[in-house]
Amino acid sequence: MSLHRKIDDWFLGYKTRSVRAKDSGIPIPKSKHRTNSRVPLKPGSGLTNLTAAAKKHPEVMVKIPKRLSRNSNGMQGIRNHLDYISRNGKTTVENHSGEKLNGKKAVKSQLDDWQKLNIPERGKHREALNIVLSMPAGTPPQAVLNAARNFASEQFADHQYLFALHHESEKEGEPEHPHVHLCVLMRDTYGQRLNPRKNDLFEWRVRFAEKLREEGIECAATKRQHRGKIHKAENGIVKAMKKRGATPRIEKQRLEELNQAIKNLERPTHPHIQKVMQTRGYILAEYGLIAKELYKMGHKNEARLISKLAKDMIGQPLSTKAQQEYDQKVRPQMQHETRSFRQSNVEQDNDLSR
Repeated sequence: MSLHRKIDDWFLGYKTRSVRAKDSGIPIPKSKHRTNSRVPLKPGSGLTNLTAAAKKHPEVMVKIPKRLSRNSNGMQGIRNHLDYISRNGKTTVENHSGEKLNGKKAVKSQLDDWQKLNIPERGKHREALNIVLSMPAGTPPQAVLNAARNFASEQFADHQYLFALHHESEKEGEPEHPHVHLCVLMRDTYGQRLNPRKNDLFEWRVRFAEKLREEGIECAATKRQHRGKIHKAENGIVKAMKKRGATPRIEKQRLEELNQAIKNLERPTHPHIQKVMQTRGYILAEYGLIAKELYKMGHKNEARLISKLAKDMIGQPLSTKAQQEYDQKVRPQMQHETRSFRQSNVEQDNDLSR
């Protein structure tokens, strides 16, 4: 097995790269069984993304936003979502066939076609998967749109879908980062339902990064563990609530726990420190082996970049957000009290010596 293949298998974290679809009970030809994509990832994608992370290229983002409302189910959920991504017909929407839909009538026509697929108006389940593909502010919006189009055509070849680009120049108040909303029907041509897992989402990020690089965009798709990061990005719902001036329940709970820790002068504990350290040790050992093999094969630049990534990982803190906030609030106070105590002792000594 080649070194690139070994790195790819280790980087993805699993070898069976397929979305686990729920069986519809309909016999499907063996050649048509659902796979994660008809087109394999490019060989060397693991090393490409690791070296990109070492160069601090921006990380691509692919997420499935949570939809807690019952209005997200059935045809009603699809209609509500398309009203949002099309800005009620003001934003161009593109379908799986490459047809551009402009205006409410065009979008409604597509919805009427989908309703003929026996999708219930109000059902118990979601009938479409809503995916957001995005890049940081400053990335050319057209490149993000092109990459999303190519990603969807490979990843969801047996599904019908719609997608639309959102970016700040299109609408006042829009987030600066360009992002594409992709709405994919859950059932494919053969009646199988999408059922993506965490590993599938990671592979989708890797594939989206491939498509962005084809558009000339420097980017990376790595896991937090690959970079030594232990903090998750802030949840979109929490971020939106904060923007509105509201305090999410989870934020209130965190502040209460922090205040209690400060009151008791007890630094919060890290509940998963052993697991984090084991994972970091395992990845660092793997980076050492990869760098050594690359150097032996004459790929000195790549070897240096992997070594740099390992060095950056060692420098990443192991403390939780709660511990960091505690340190920021308590340590300055304790240092101030220590300085005051020392100053008081000095003044007493001076008084005694007079």
